[in-house]
Parts: sequence; C-alpha cells; structure tokens
Amino acid sequence: TLKTAGTDLKPSGYPLALKSCTKLCEEKHRGAGSAASGAPPPRSFSCSPMASQDEPRGAAYWARSLACASTSCVVADSLCLPLDFIKVRMQLQNELLPPSAPRLSVLAMTMQIYQSEGAAAFYTGLPVAMLRQAVYGGLCFASYPAVRDAFSGGNAPSDAPFCARVGAGALSGAAASALANPTDVVKVRLQADGRLQMMGMHARYKGTLDAFASIGRKEGLAAFWRGTVPNVQRAAVVNGCGIAAYDQSKQTAKFLLGGGGSDGDSLSARFVAALVGGCVTAFVGCPFDVLKPRLMNEMHAADKAAP
Repeated sequence: TLKTAGTDLKPSGYPLALKSCTKLCEEKHRGAGSAASGAPPPRSFSCSPMASQDEPRGAAYWARSLACASTSCVVADSLCLPLDFIKVRMQLQNELLPPSAPRLSVLAMTMQIYQSEGAAAFYTGLPVAMLRQAVYGGLCFASYPAVRDAFSGGNAPSDAPFCARVGAGALSGAAASALANPTDVVKVRLQADGRLQMMGMHARYKGTLDAFASIGRKEGLAAFWRGTVPNVQRAAVVNGCGIAAYDQSKQTAKFLLGGGGSDGDSLSARFVAALVGGCVTAFVGCPFDVLKPRLMNEMHAADKAAP
C-alpha cells in the first residue's frame, strides 16, 4: 500500500481512537449523574459523532462531539505523521529533483531521510499537523451527523440513504478543509524544507510560528489559501466516499457480527468499518494527494529568487 505515492490510510485510525474517547466521556457522564442524583445512568449516551443519539443535541452535545473528534484526529495523525511525511517527500520528488535524478522507492526514501536527517525528521511539522487535525478532523467528523440527518429526510441515522451519507461527508469535509487550509500549507512547506537543505539550499522556515509569519509577510494572506480548490475537492471526494463507506459498512458489520447495542457502537463493527473506510479513502484520494502538496509548496516569485 505504501508503494503508491499519495496513499493515506489515516482516516481508518480516527473511528478507533474516537471509540476510546467516547468511552471515557460516557463513564465520566454516568459517574457524575449517579453521584448527583442516585438515579441510574441515562439509557443512551455517547459523544461519538458517528453514533445514534437519544439526548437533545444542544450546545453541550456539540462541544463533546467536537472535543472527542478533535482529540481522536490529533492522536491518530500524530501516530501516522511519519507515513505522511514520507508520502509528501515522494510526491515532491519531481519538483525538488532534477529530471535526470533517479526516483526513490518508499523504502529508499525512508532510509535516506533517516540517514541524512535523523529520526526526528519524520515528525517535522508535528505542531501544525496537530492543529490542522484539531480543526479539519474535528469539524468534519462533528458536523457530519447533523448534515447527514438533514439530508436523510427525517429517517433514523441507521436508515439514512447512502446518497445522504455521501452528500453529508462531502459537504462537511469540504467546509472543514477550506477552514483548515492555512495549516495544510504550512505543514507541506515545513515537510519540504528538509529536502531543500539536502540540495544545498537554505531552509525557508525555522519552525511552525516562523512559517506562519514568513508566509504572511512575504507572500500575503492569500498564500495561506494556495491550493484551496484541489484541497477542497479532495476533501469532498475523500470524505464523501470515505465517511459514507465507514458509516454504511458499520451498519452492515453490526448486522453481520451482532452485538454493540442499538447504535452499533461495538469495537468489532468499528474495526471492520474503519478498514473499509480507510481503503476507500486511500483509493479515491490518491490523485488529489499528488496534486495538493505540489501546489501548496509553490513559493511566491520573489521568495523563489531569494538565495
């Protein structure tokens, strides 16, 4: 799977991480309710944005959903960042290497990075990557159920039409991606800097904060939205297909595997659904993943001319 540049299986980690976060929220909620009133815990509670909800969706519900989704995405992306770093470097080979230079395989690229830049290089851009996932992943996963329910014509979440799931995933992903585009630009620029140093060129940025300040000062605020169109298109396609595939396959897995209660919130169903959603996401997102980092790594003409 890693042999193909642009492959991104990180979304498969989000639902599993979200499961752990949901359980912690549930135990805390039930414990607080029992201690305060002595009454039994609520019949159904979950802060998972993928689960069917019986409680009213007020501000507290949305806050829990956003917190759980953001935390899950940050944890998953932090664990997968080395793979994402290798992916970006492979995608930028045609831009950063002369045409006559041989192209490296995944293993060769990994070894070259490790030998020339050290193990810490694989976590280049970690702060901005975490910020990006807190914004993009949190908003995308937290808003998806509400959009899906609005598109489903009053059906229960488990009975929502597949087209409603696809449309909800596409809309929530596109909106979240547009808002998080500045963090994507900075992350790609930082990950590309190490390659420039290997070519005898100076690194453009000293770190995350310097990258934000330098891009805004030299290229203007519009530079933070460079590559927005393919990024939004990618998010719409990837989330429209990936989240819908996850949501639909979880219902199927629940029916085939059984267990997990009325909302299908079982670990086995989530695991199967995460694998399906991750593979679908990687397949449909590959062409966009190749184009996106090249556009975002483009520099302003004056900045290119600088030594």
